[in-house]
Amino acid sequence: MTFFTFPKLPRRFLLLALATTASPAFSQAWVPIINKYSDISLGYVIPSAFGGTVTLAAPSGNRSASGGTSLGSSAGVSLGSFTLAGKVGDTWSASAGSPVPFPLVGPGGATLLVTAVDCQPGTTGTFPSTGTTGYYYLGATLSVGASTTTPAGTYTGSYSLNVLDPFKGAVSTMVFTVQAQVAPVISLTELTGLRFGAVFTGPTPGTVVLDPSGARQATGGAGLGSQLPVGPATFAVTGSANATYAITLPTSVQLTSPDGTLTVTAFRSSPSLTGLLGATGQQTLSVGGTLNVPAQQPDGDYAGTFSVTVAYN
Repeated sequence: MTFFTFPKLPRRFLLLALATTASPAFSQAWVPIINKYSDISLGYVIPSAFGGTVTLAAPSGNRSASGGTSLGSSAGVSLGSFTLAGKVGDTWSASAGSPVPFPLVGPGGATLLVTAVDCQPGTTGTFPSTGTTGYYYLGATLSVGASTTTPAGTYTGSYSLNVLDPFKGAVSTMVFTVQAQVAPVISLTELTGLRFGAVFTGPTPGTVVLDPSGARQATGGAGLGSQLPVGPATFAVTGSANATYAITLPTSVQLTSPDGTLTVTAFRSSPSLTGLLGATGQQTLSVGGTLNVPAQQPDGDYAGTFSVTVAYN
């Protein structure tokens, strides 16, 4: 009879073999990743007496207003933007992770209401060969209340976006800040009136031209005196910081006295046609014009009124 014997293995070798045999197999769970690049900002909006809506369209970023609400400065306007990363070939879908509509809260607890959030170019897709999608954009529609209940200031809220990989059953969430600035109503306050000063008439008609800078010159039969103050009309314009505004001047205005009338035409302003409010939301507007003086116009003190209108662009 033949006997076989086995060599005795060193203890350290046996322990190593057991450790290697017991190692678990490696696995990976793929979860969609949301890479956020920007939050949603609708810029400056201007409420009216009746309220209205403002829409920030995705993916263009264009803004529009309706119902009396108007647009203020576009400073700070931004679409929400993001890309997605996940397992190549897996499908994904995006949806709201928080209720819509939702409020933006501003000064004193006043609110604006976000009634819709729009994701473009779509809410579903497939992860490409790179594993990362192109850019997706979030726009929003905002309901703005009446000016009496919507004070100027910053209004802020948040929107949660959920992204689902249905094959893996994995969901990721990203929170986007949503913001709007309610601009103060633009206003115009008169500082000084339009003053042509002392004017003399002669046997032929003429004009007195008063520049917005205050420079004055006469043409034709009109002459200039120095007995009375001279200067352009000036106004304090106040509104939203860094906003542009349109200026509307009258075509002509009549000045009257007990003995006759004069006509002012060719109104001009500085700034001309369009103004720009500074960082404090203020600018001074100066207005001049041309006084038409007939031949042998009766002496007297001639006075009248005229209107200047400013409105946000």
